[in-house]
Amino acid sequence: MLMLVLGLPATAQDLPDWQATSINDFAGLLSNDDTRVIDQALIALHRETGAQGTVVTLTDRARHGGTDGLEPFATRLFNDWGVGEADRNDGFMLLVLRDDREVRIELGAGYPRIANVAAQAIIDRTILPRFRAGEMSAGIRDGTLAIIDGIARPHAAGQGYEGPSARRDLLDWLVPIGVFGLFGFVAIGMARNIWRRFRLGRMPCPRCGGSGLIQESEIIRPSDDKGRASEVIWTRCPRCDWTSPRSEPRSIRSSSRSGRGGGFGGGRSSGGGASGRW
Repeated sequence: MLMLVLGLPATAQDLPDWQATSINDFAGLLSNDDTRVIDQALIALHRETGAQGTVVTLTDRARHGGTDGLEPFATRLFNDWGVGEADRNDGFMLLVLRDDREVRIELGAGYPRIANVAAQAIIDRTILPRFRAGEMSAGIRDGTLAIIDGIARPHAAGQGYEGPSARRDLLDWLVPIGVFGLFGFVAIGMARNIWRRFRLGRMPCPRCGGSGLIQESEIIRPSDDKGRASEVIWTRCPRCDWTSPRSEPRSIRSSSRSGRGGGFGGGRSSGGGASGRW
């Protein structure tokens, strides 16, 4: 009987449950500072574009039913959680497996194929060099910011994409052109968002005058776990706990999975993205 049980295919029951929509650091790889940077960047992305990203770290995939390989495991986890909005499918997941020494950027089904090329470039040029140097937290931070600024934001703005069915015969030369273009968006977008975070951190607190203001958010769920949840944003001083007035609640769609309320919107992936090992 045990042999039969072990031979069964992986199911959603093997997968970890998410604890937060932005970061689930189950393997304990992120520093407090990098956790804050990533969380604020993902909050800003969702607030400004509606796109949703999540970062997940696990020790390994085998204990979660991932013996069939990294790519199918990442797609299964993405779809089980429902990352992104169902009517847009522009969510993304950065998955890091510590003991397997594997990393995967899983993209929602709404991204074009050229986004896979950009994702591979981010893994090869931004994430893996950090990981190989033993800088796991910094690699996850820099990789997340690169995905936001080089893939998620350009896609939300409709920049540089004609559609998967257009000009297929020109794909061979569109790919390198698109990669160079996306690298440009990465550089410009990262500079813009780094400046935004830097400026907020240097602003003086209205109460104590200290620097280091941070932005926080809260998901407010309906009491009956139906309909839409809402998100409010505010600024806080970690020195004296001064807080700014909260923003007007912004409606976000709750996940429709049975028994699971929260901020995911039922998005799906068709297996697009990129992978790497270190």
